[in-house]
Amino acid sequence: MINHRKHLPLYLAFALAFVTCIRIIVIQHGWVTNDSILYIEMARHFSMGDPHPFEGYSWGFYPALIACFHTISGLGLQASANVLIVFFFMLLVWGLMRMVSIAGGNDWTQFYAVVLLLGSGYIVGNILPMASRDLGYWAMMVHAVNQLILFYQQGRWKQVIYWQIFTLLATLFRIEGAVQWLVLPLAGFFIAHQASGRLKKIAAPYSLLIIGCILAPVVLMFMPISLEDLGRVKELFTGFQDIKLNVTQQITHRVDVMRDEVIGEPFQEYAWFAFLLVYIAIPTLKCLGVAGWGPTLFVAAEKHTIKKNIQPVAYQVLLFWLFVSWVIGCLITFKVNLLSARYVALFGFVLIVFSSFAVQKLLHHPKTKVTPVKRLLLIIAALIVLAGFVNNVKPKGTDFYYEIDAVKYVKSRLPDGQQALYASAKQRFYADVPYDGRSDYEWDDLSKRIADGRIQQYAYLVIKLGDTPEENAKLKALQQQLTGFKLEKTFYGHKNRKQLLVFKRVS
Repeated sequence: MINHRKHLPLYLAFALAFVTCIRIIVIQHGWVTNDSILYIEMARHFSMGDPHPFEGYSWGFYPALIACFHTISGLGLQASANVLIVFFFMLLVWGLMRMVSIAGGNDWTQFYAVVLLLGSGYIVGNILPMASRDLGYWAMMVHAVNQLILFYQQGRWKQVIYWQIFTLLATLFRIEGAVQWLVLPLAGFFIAHQASGRLKKIAAPYSLLIIGCILAPVVLMFMPISLEDLGRVKELFTGFQDIKLNVTQQITHRVDVMRDEVIGEPFQEYAWFAFLLVYIAIPTLKCLGVAGWGPTLFVAAEKHTIKKNIQPVAYQVLLFWLFVSWVIGCLITFKVNLLSARYVALFGFVLIVFSSFAVQKLLHHPKTKVTPVKRLLLIIAALIVLAGFVNNVKPKGTDFYYEIDAVKYVKSRLPDGQQALYASAKQRFYADVPYDGRSDYEWDDLSKRIADGRIQQYAYLVIKLGDTPEENAKLKALQQQLTGFKLEKTFYGHKNRKQLLVFKRVS
């Protein structure tokens, strides 16, 4: 008979995660990102029987899931996307709790892992409410790594199969899943002590891939394909070439600028060294901060406790996963000169797992000696997690909804049979007008509409403006050309850095 009282922390963790997820979605009031608009529009095409790539985006597994749920449930596309958000987030929470359990944590350790996750301003506060494939990717990868750890602990073939199924599903969300599939099993080098055991632990996680490689020549005999036919899969073959090309065409020029205009004499010879330090520091800081700085401080304060309390095989695999996630972040930085924190979020989940053991030790072993410096670090970490959670669930300010409010304002005043011009993709989505790309209209496009008279067909214009001298100058020029329109209302975004200008036709 199950002792439900004993597992109360697990039930509390699931309930808290579910309520928090629903709360965060509700307070968005339908807010979307430009990428979300693309996924939802692609799902619309899928639901109408058009499975072709859309706007050059061919990785359509996530939009297909939205379309399937929309068709089966009868819910709207955005509502279907929100249901998938809840599903994948709870799947992620379950996987994270399972990871803590596999690593040797008890029910309270799992509870603390969920609390630390909910205090993450980026993962939960920013990414969770988006209609984004990231949650699905993260959930699949966490469950995949769980199976890999279990295989290294127990050596069962079913765990190898599950590991590969989950990584394949992760790859359907993001191509980075294939990189994880190829690299993570190399952890077997550090775990198996006998040569025979090492061979099994390294080769077995690739079993389906090995079978695929054996069958590939047969398939290619009947279905010849080129590298271009592989879509984004070709990035696995061209990634290092792309990095080399970026280094020779972009990074070398930036180093020259740094050497001549920033460092100068007598330290010009250190330009490459300084540049590499910066480019490596970027993914490092992204990794350390992606789950919030609370877990990072907990790990820093209790690193010896963590290593001592985590099951050794799990600790080795998770440590290797940290390293792989950091390397992937570095490679992306050198490839595109840019790095979104979502690409290194897996690093953050490992930090959360590690820090949950630190919190459990501190709260359930009160006799543990803590130095004043360490106590200060722990207090700061706890406050950061608490502040992150409060910030995630508190009501949004009115400036968060400024585009939604502007669209509501215009629609409430728009005469029947009249049209409004919405200059941003988000506004067009909120207004439920026909899709016209996920990008905002450029100033040149507005100028052309004015010049050829098309602007006169609209009763209202809603124009988005940034807080820069260049855009203010463009606005002044635009207003001089806008004959027959007057500025009726202005909506302001966060800290007045963005504003929406609502113009009404008066003649």
